[in-house]
Amino acid sequence: MNPETVYARKTSGLIRRVSSWDAMIYNVIFMAPTMVWVLGIWALIAYPGADLPTTAVISTVIAIPIGLFYAIYSAAMPRSGGDYVWVSRVIHPAIGFSINFWFFATVLGIAGSYMPMFNQYALSPILEVANYPNLAAVVVTPEFIFGFAILFFLVSGVIISRGARTAHRAFWIFFALILVGVVTYVSALLYIGPAGFRANFNAQSGMNYDEAISTAVGSGYPASMLWPATLLGLAFTFTNFLGFNSSIYMSGEIKDVQKSQLIAIPVSVILFGAIMWIMYQVTYYTMTPQLIGALAFLFGTGNPAYKLAYPPFFQNLLRFATSSPLVYGIAVFGFAVMTLSSSMSYVFVAVRLLFAWSFDRVAPTAMSRVDSRYGTPYVALIVATIVGIIMTAIWLWTPWMSLFAYVVFGWMIMQAIGSISGMIFPWRRKDIFEASPKIVKMKVGSVPLITILGFITLGISVWLGYASLSPAMVGTISPSTMEFTIGLFILGAILYYVSSLYHRKGIPLELSFKQLPPG
Repeated sequence: MNPETVYARKTSGLIRRVSSWDAMIYNVIFMAPTMVWVLGIWALIAYPGADLPTTAVISTVIAIPIGLFYAIYSAAMPRSGGDYVWVSRVIHPAIGFSINFWFFATVLGIAGSYMPMFNQYALSPILEVANYPNLAAVVVTPEFIFGFAILFFLVSGVIISRGARTAHRAFWIFFALILVGVVTYVSALLYIGPAGFRANFNAQSGMNYDEAISTAVGSGYPASMLWPATLLGLAFTFTNFLGFNSSIYMSGEIKDVQKSQLIAIPVSVILFGAIMWIMYQVTYYTMTPQLIGALAFLFGTGNPAYKLAYPPFFQNLLRFATSSPLVYGIAVFGFAVMTLSSSMSYVFVAVRLLFAWSFDRVAPTAMSRVDSRYGTPYVALIVATIVGIIMTAIWLWTPWMSLFAYVVFGWMIMQAIGSISGMIFPWRRKDIFEASPKIVKMKVGSVPLITILGFITLGISVWLGYASLSPAMVGTISPSTMEFTIGLFILGAILYYVSSLYHRKGIPLELSFKQLPPG
């Protein structure tokens, strides 16, 4: 088959400029490090008695074999598009496109949600602590948030348009700023210590440390760690880990991709897990797990004993650890940078998805056009930027984005399908498997390593998918939300078949999936 006729053109036009360490930092940014300040409280609300530092350790451990699976699979088919390319070649193109379509809609939906989060959870609290209450109220209005979102998506689009290397320089800068915020947060808590925090909380919160705990316990809150709650609480903690393998989607731009992914993915898991564990452990030391759990329980159950004017997210409780607006501002600025940089990483990956679809001719081939100077799929970038802005508007003015509530469940479906394709890959596409690097063809006994790692990934996906739908996490399962989640996958498959029918007039679309696309 002639690649020039089967694909959008005979070469991708992408340039391998991304190093292993660039890809590693990208994965960390994608995981949104300081989002633990919010997700930790959500986990405690859903699963009273969960031990957050323990969930961080377990999540890190179970993420490593999944990461190795994705790194090795990426070495076998090092193309932009990641699991879309793998599943479409190994199982069926309609399935590969459907899971990738779900991922595209989800990451840009999350990017849209981070715009209100930036204003409500970071900018507004910083202004409140700095004694600018009127300005703090203005920045959380829908109109201000949307105007800021438009500006942000345009600026991030300009940065991404300058090529993968420029974008990754920006991600390094963002990571440094986030790290400054994390270090400031940890230092402030260690400096004040448990006694100082407790005294400040009693003096400033309108609540009492001992009374908050006793009230929560009296209302049903467990006063100690519970293993069942901790194991189920993994669903929230692992939510924060989602994306540790996101560098697979830009494999066509990574230098020495075989070695680079084996560095980028596992190291990002370990680094992110360490950052998460440190923040959880220090928070537990200073604020104490009893108080944090009690506040989460009281807030989550709507108990009138909860007197704070804001949710008990870590950045809000930090107010009782420092009286300095500057220290507080620097720490929470780390959260602010996280929301923006993670959103930019989601736009970046969405561009690569659109490019991969277009190069295979599933989507209009115009979206595979690459800028000759910077190697950027510029039409795909314009489309992803517009969709990101639209998603923000939907978040602000409609209730529709609540339908993304089962994002972990959907992610586990995507991950499970990818793992199944990896399990059967050595036999289903023996031609590609035999042409792969040695690490891909490694065996344990007579069984390919990638098959074993795929089986482990499938088991973990099933467990986390189940845990993500437990009543404590999502309440009573909403039929409409479940229909929306599954519906996105189905819509993706339908769109593939529509494209396939369209291409019956010329070169059949199915020919694109008989081999790997050109590099």
